[in-house]
Amino acid sequence: MTDAVLDAQADAALGPEDGAPRKRNAERTRKAILAAALKEFAQAGFAGARIEKIVKAAKCNIRMLYHYFGDKKGLYMAVLESAYMDLRAREAELKIDFEKPLDGFLELQRFTFDYFEKNPRFEGLLRNENLQHGKFAAQSRVVSETAFPLRRTIEGLIESGQRQGIFGPDLDPVQIYVTIAAMSRFHLANGYSLSATLNTDMSAPEWRRARLDHALALLEGYLTRGAPKR
Repeated sequence: MTDAVLDAQADAALGPEDGAPRKRNAERTRKAILAAALKEFAQAGFAGARIEKIVKAAKCNIRMLYHYFGDKKGLYMAVLESAYMDLRAREAELKIDFEKPLDGFLELQRFTFDYFEKNPRFEGLLRNENLQHGKFAAQSRVVSETAFPLRRTIEGLIESGQRQGIFGPDLDPVQIYVTIAAMSRFHLANGYSLSATLNTDMSAPEWRRARLDHALALLEGYLTRGAPKR
């Protein structure tokens, strides 16, 4: 559910009486609500988001929103879980070769960097969720369970790299992913203030490319420090 996909307006009108068109219309309405809600929650957070703005943007009525999602919390949870599921589904599409663990980690870094840059609403959603101390994410089994394959992939890459002698010892999968995510998000979450403080346009494409190169070099250096074959 990338921002580009969510920008496509779904037709919220009810369809003919036969089952298949009605089902398609219902799904379009639900997707339109989720798209509008992602934008609103990313900008205003849970407390500041307005249901009236969401239904107006989705071109439906409040009754339909409550029919699909129950209440504001149910809608927010659906948006949050859908956003995480999209990220994890796209991670799963990566062609990771466990016999080339360094390449695998660098590919994961490139993907994560690119994903956050292209999905600013997801970044905004996460930023607002963390302002609430992650209380909704903590209530969701989807958020935690969808990360299981990612953790197994990271653990497999570590094992392969250490077995081949190209990674150092004592690599922690959680620390590594937090580093990957931080190097992909920090300049986005703090870009305006850092640009002003350091007199550097961190939105410039050339700066972003240099930032990715820097992140890749740091990740490689950390993974391979102390390796027998280094």
